[in-house]
Amino acid sequence: MELILLRHGEAEFGLPDNARRLTSAGQKQVIKMANSYGQNMAGTELVLTSPLHRALQTTELFMSNTDLNCNLQIVDFLLPDSSVEAVERQLQAFDDKKILMVGHLPLLDNWIDYLTGGYRATMATASLASLTMDYAYKGLARLNWIHHVD
Repeated sequence: MELILLRHGEAEFGLPDNARRLTSAGQKQVIKMANSYGQNMAGTELVLTSPLHRALQTTELFMSNTDLNCNLQIVDFLLPDSSVEAVERQLQAFDDKKILMVGHLPLLDNWIDYLTGGYRATMATASLASLTMDYAYKGLARLNWIHHVD
């Protein structure tokens, strides 16, 4: 299994958190990441995204700029404060070989650390990371790469 993780682009400040939108700079970050690394998305079977507005915008921009044409599911287990154990339990229900997950901090950093056994990842806005593993479980993944927007 390969997991591709994408953190949402730069978002507006303010509350309520669930309504924060991408800034114009955040939109440009996502488009640049898609244009620069979209070739890494070949073979993606499923996209999972947080329901928060900035993640949904990021997902839409990224998919449209990489010509991703696969199933999309909006899932609550990718909310910022979800536990890695909750993500692990939910992910075990998917048998897709390559999944793009769009989410937030601190969850994405924690998820990489959990799966790799302590890599100490740092996902900046619009960062893209790839992990491979036979099974989504603590310490079983290898971090292939993390790309950050220049």
